[in-house]
Amino acid sequence: MVSFCPPSMAGVVISGTRVIYPSQVREITVQVSNVGDTPSLVQAWIDGGNPEQTAENSDAPFLLTPPIARVEAGRSQALRVIFTGADLPTDRESLFWLNVLDVAPSPKDTGEEQNYLQVAFRSRIKLFYRPKGLPQDANSAPAKLRWSWSGGKLRIDNPTPYHVTLAEVRAGATSTGRVIEGKGAMVGPNQKLVFDTDESMNQVSFVTINDYGGRAESIANVMVGH
Repeated sequence: MVSFCPPSMAGVVISGTRVIYPSQVREITVQVSNVGDTPSLVQAWIDGGNPEQTAENSDAPFLLTPPIARVEAGRSQALRVIFTGADLPTDRESLFWLNVLDVAPSPKDTGEEQNYLQVAFRSRIKLFYRPKGLPQDANSAPAKLRWSWSGGKLRIDNPTPYHVTLAEVRAGATSTGRVIEGKGAMVGPNQKLVFDTDESMNQVSFVTINDYGGRAESIANVMVGH
């Protein structure tokens, strides 16, 4: 049985909530740590956006080593991520996903018949492949989002080459306004998001997630149509 979970729920945790791969580097390293009390078998792979992809059928252009490792309790394991080459856009980020499967060991054999349920926890976080020479930087992208409301729809346009994760969107200029989005939506480069809301508004407050997993609060004006 495999369960999806945030990185903090499993015995094996990933350092960070996202991974940035600058195109100019040869490789990057991602640290995973076993914070549990028993050893774990860790399998890691990268997919291109399909959560059903496994390590065996993933076609993401990355080599990840070691693909399988035993991590003792209280110890860490470095995962090396190497871009193997692909015809990716050079004018915007590309999104991939890092998967880490944590399989706890089976109960020790006592010589007696026993029944048990073994559960494998899978953590899945974003991996951004970031080409060299993109204008501005990722931290400036939230301020460049364009907000508009018309006909019961709140629209967000992202004219930047960066992905922007919206942890929360509220109507009005304060953090006490009505929640429009609170589950962590993401708007990609040159893409849009649309939320249903009958409430007309001329400002929104929103929270974005930066490269380091930190939360940044912002306020934006909303262009109101008819």
